[in-house]
Amino acid sequence: MQNMKRMKANQAHKWPVPERIESLYRTMADALGPTGWWPAETTFEIMVGAVLTQNTAWSNVDRSLAALKAEDVLEPHALAAMDPERLQELIRPSGFYVNKSKTVQSLSRWYVERCGAAPEGAAAISDAELRAELLGLFGIGGETADDLMLYVFSRRTFVADTYARRLFAFLGFDVPAGYPAFHKAYSPVVLSTSLSVGDLQEFHGLIDEFGKAYRDDAAKSESFLGVSLTQNGAQ
Repeated sequence: MQNMKRMKANQAHKWPVPERIESLYRTMADALGPTGWWPAETTFEIMVGAVLTQNTAWSNVDRSLAALKAEDVLEPHALAAMDPERLQELIRPSGFYVNKSKTVQSLSRWYVERCGAAPEGAAAISDAELRAELLGLFGIGGETADDLMLYVFSRRTFVADTYARRLFAFLGFDVPAGYPAFHKAYSPVVLSTSLSVGDLQEFHGLIDEFGKAYRDDAAKSESFLGVSLTQNGAQ
């Protein structure tokens, strides 16, 4: 029954079916993989990086992370207790440093108090509850929450970021406006695939690497995916 409803929804809205998602993943993996995304030395570095990368280039995030490492404070207990002004100074290269410092500290405190400063501490929390808790923290939006779900807590999820939106629009599918609507529409399809957590981590990396390499539709049309579209069609 659920599969039938999903098929009807896909037909009505021209969304990709699970088989198309898996085929897309394999094609991109053959052409671009492996990406090794998310780049970090520790799980907690991924958490902080996911916050700092909001609305800025990764090169700026690298500078902020390097400053935290130089002070030996890239650790949840240290950041939770740090003087806010000092933290703002260290992460200034990432921009929006006042709000990002609040988010980093809110996330750090939650991670210590709720999870014992380890991903395994969230093992008993359901996917839906974990995502809701993350979204309830200051400054954590849908994309950051899904980054954390996927790369920190190893939960199957779909990161419906701008690169993904542009990719699926290029492929000829309907793409709802805004992160929440796009995620709500596509997440059930992606999670109906056989892709593992590791595959979904790589899929996100592949989508982002593709988007950086082929920035507009003209470039995408000249890419390996554009050639595939011409030969086989979007479906």
